[in-house]
Amino acid sequence: MKTIQLLSLVGALLTLAPVADAFDRVITHDNRFLECKKVREDGSNYRIEFEHDVVVLAKDKVKAVEISGDMSDYVPKDDDERQKLAQGFIKYKGKWFSKAAYEDELEKEAAASKKRADEIALHSDWENAWVKETKHFVVKSNTSPELLDYYCELMEAYYSLMDERFGIKVSPVLGRTKMDVHVYKNKADFTKYAKPDSPSVLGYFNRGESPPVLTFYHYYAEPAQTEWVALHECTHLLTYLIDPQYYPQIWLNEAVADYFGSSEISRDKKGKLVIKPGAMQSDRLLTVQDAMKDGTDTKLDKLFDIERDDFDGFQYAHAWAFIYFLNESNPKYQKAFNRFFKDLYTQAKGITYETVAVPAQFDKSGTAKQASAKEIRRVVLQALGVKDLNVLEKEWKTWIGNIKLTEPEQLFKRAYTSVAYRGLWVIGTDGRIDREKTKKAAEQALEDLDAALKGGLKDARAHWARHSVLKELDRDEEARAALQAAIDLEPLNARYRWDMGGLLNGGFSMSMGDDEDSSSFTVDGMGRPKDEALKCYGLATELAPDNDVYRRQFEKFKAAK
Repeated sequence: MKTIQLLSLVGALLTLAPVADAFDRVITHDNRFLECKKVREDGSNYRIEFEHDVVVLAKDKVKAVEISGDMSDYVPKDDDERQKLAQGFIKYKGKWFSKAAYEDELEKEAAASKKRADEIALHSDWENAWVKETKHFVVKSNTSPELLDYYCELMEAYYSLMDERFGIKVSPVLGRTKMDVHVYKNKADFTKYAKPDSPSVLGYFNRGESPPVLTFYHYYAEPAQTEWVALHECTHLLTYLIDPQYYPQIWLNEAVADYFGSSEISRDKKGKLVIKPGAMQSDRLLTVQDAMKDGTDTKLDKLFDIERDDFDGFQYAHAWAFIYFLNESNPKYQKAFNRFFKDLYTQAKGITYETVAVPAQFDKSGTAKQASAKEIRRVVLQALGVKDLNVLEKEWKTWIGNIKLTEPEQLFKRAYTSVAYRGLWVIGTDGRIDREKTKKAAEQALEDLDAALKGGLKDARAHWARHSVLKELDRDEEARAALQAAIDLEPLNARYRWDMGGLLNGGFSMSMGDDEDSSSFTVDGMGRPKDEALKCYGLATELAPDNDVYRRQFEKFKAAK
């Protein structure tokens, strides 16, 4: 999934600079606003001095540079600038100011920055979070106004996409009800207020609440993962809108959400958000292809009949692969699937439904409507124009088996999804980590990443993922070199700097998704965090000034120092 670059909060929210300590500012090519102590040209690069370290950035990565009032080492570009310097003028944000005008400008900015910081602080508590109403949703968030706007836009764009595909006719039971969406600023708030069933959950749609709520937290370290979860769970929300009392088959419900959740998100030339569903999930494809090779793959008749308790990650991969096949193999099947899915949820004529017992969290009445597995099998075959399930099985598996993951980008995506989204750890039937299978998964990911990089892939995420795999395999020195390669490609990536601090500090690493209150860190023999690690942690906070978890954890590190 392509990540949309979100604007960082303008102005650091950590401290308010007094007039005498104005900062330079760098505006990057992807519209990030970063304040620093000083930025100066250095050949084909810019040398950016932060409080905790110096970053050298290529000029083609910088859109603009705003110089503060410290002109002591500023090199004039022409005679006009040389004359202005001699007259005591100061260049700030591309303009020349007299000293008095410059100080007045800083005073205004300090007041605006304080107002902004006060607003952020006021709404950072969930009880006082921002609330924005859109055409179909009421979105509440304690992240930032920018992120609130973005997720409002994302939800509405997704609603439009699904409405175009299936025609969302809201159930009369719900009427004009707007669905609630809760977006938390971190995992700690998500865990405290949303109370997920599992600590590994990033979001969910709880139809059992009154009213039902789509809830997730913004994962600053990997926003694309949040987008994936948001769209996946929003699929469940939208099917609920069509009929709150329909109890879906687990394989179909999850596979459709997975297919549409795996979308490429971009903007068109007019800046409008565009969602293209059906991005390849390489790890799921590999699971099915490997199962086909050793004869353990799930057959269609079993997939149609599978019960909720038996629907694990292995079956999840097969369900996704089947829906992916129906939507991507040929336009005829996609059109037939769209019609079938719409008919199923709108209870179209020709489909038989029955009343079944359901968990109370699904419906307080304890009952709901459902089309049986046998009925769904019949309707699917009829919609596709296929008479024999075995014929469809063969066509599906042949098509899936012929997909080749050989291109560098494909190999990278397969490994990266496994590392960044699902995690390398394989949990056994006893609920514990299966070390042998986890090692095998790590080795497979490393093989993919090495092949992708050898094939010419230039993506910092590949090096970051490689460092994660090498850590899992206890190859720490190689992990550090891989992470440094990621930093070299993306010097302003706060997560990479934070993770480097973890490596330098003895292996501890905390990403934005972690709950800082349960974190610990390695210290040296005197009971203090290591200096070189502290520098990386500090730089990470400067590169991500709106990241409260980094800031609070860094303050703990400094206090221990």
